[in-house]
Amino acid sequence: MMALIWAFSGVSAQRQMKDFIISMPDSLVRYLNTTKRTEMVDFYFMGVKAETFNLLSEGTVLDSLNANYADIRLSESSRMQLGLLSREEGDTVICMLRTYLGEAPESTFAFYDTGWKKVEMPGLVPTVEPMSLVQRPDTMDTEKYEELLRLLDPLMVAAEMAPGDRSLVFSLSTPMTTKKEREKLNAILVQRKFKWNGRTFN
Repeated sequence: MMALIWAFSGVSAQRQMKDFIISMPDSLVRYLNTTKRTEMVDFYFMGVKAETFNLLSEGTVLDSLNANYADIRLSESSRMQLGLLSREEGDTVICMLRTYLGEAPESTFAFYDTGWKKVEMPGLVPTVEPMSLVQRPDTMDTEKYEELLRLLDPLMVAAEMAPGDRSLVFSLSTPMTTKKEREKLNAILVQRKFKWNGRTFN
């Protein structure tokens, strides 16, 4: 199997993630126009907090940026991660992961070519069934396990793009639960990680 490819090897050295942030169409995040995005990038490379006040008068922060990855906290309730995926076919696509940060996070994916034209990429991201993120420990009896399962309603899945090892990590959100209940649920919740191999995450 070929080595993992998550870099901009398929993109010219002059076009890094910072360039794609600036060239992003305003329509994708209507309250964060080109001027605001450029301001964030400039602040980031100045070594100061990369924060701008968006058109809704809320703070938007560029938390992390490298050649092929960006993590932007759009608002208190929304996060956007961007990653450049070099494919075996020789082209590159932009993966946009949007996560709603309400009572419990929930994520959606979209894919674009390097000109920011949306492309359909069926099968690129695995379908993760919520119950695959739950597992009964050997030391837990069935009655206790089923008691905890009843707390998981509704079932919501969140994802995170990991910049370090170039992967997607999926976890189960736990809305409508108390802090004490979430602490108990941690005993049965598991994460699933999928790595990019040039064709898909698997």
